[in-house]
Amino acid sequence: MGPPASYSRLDAAAFQKRIDSITGKRDERSLIKLAWAPDELRWYPHRMTEDPIGYTLPIFVYGNDANGEKVAAPRWVLLERLEPEQYASTWEMGRYSVYDGTVWDWKGPCPPERYIELRAHSYHDGECCPCRGDACQCGEQYAHCWGKYLDPNERLLDWIRKVAYEARNDTDVQPTRDIRYFSAPQAQRDAVAAQEQRADRQVADVDDFTRQMAEFWAKKPVSTSGLRRTAGGLYLLN
Repeated sequence: MGPPASYSRLDAAAFQKRIDSITGKRDERSLIKLAWAPDELRWYPHRMTEDPIGYTLPIFVYGNDANGEKVAAPRWVLLERLEPEQYASTWEMGRYSVYDGTVWDWKGPCPPERYIELRAHSYHDGECCPCRGDACQCGEQYAHCWGKYLDPNERLLDWIRKVAYEARNDTDVQPTRDIRYFSAPQAQRDAVAAQEQRADRQVADVDDFTRQMAEFWAKKPVSTSGLRRTAGGLYLLN
């Protein structure tokens, strides 16, 4: 699905230049990127027993189509660039875990660059949900309300100016600092704690998976051919 006739990709390219003039760029790449949501895809999680299907899952999932496939919201969106120092060193920590009895690859190989969700551009008029204005604040029941379609406009640029100003004046924002070595600022400590919690959960999942498999094979050895069982219950080579 392409963007509507009211706002073409050429219009989006011109708007991106205005964004870059506010936020600046790093390594010739935009720090905040305007995108048409259906164009933005991420790794589709898969069981390790199955072949990966790659980057085919919409980042901004709206729902399912008639065939049950995930589809993106037809909205203009903003994505924020993460520097490799913010994710590369800890990428493998949260990549794999056990779910429904099998090991899953949730994130795929570590990408050379990464953009994450920042904002979906729309408006709420009290019909799509009880809210009115730029943002939905209805709570969990309306967590996935995408509002009504809106072309990128000056209000969106004003929001970007506010975010860019806050980032430039926040001493906790250090995008090129390795997340493993964050120091005193509370925001950095929170980020490290979140990463460590994800790593602990993964270790717990792997330990649980290992325990389950050990118990299974203890009850059902692969083969006892060529083995003898001792009085203590151990299987040894003949």
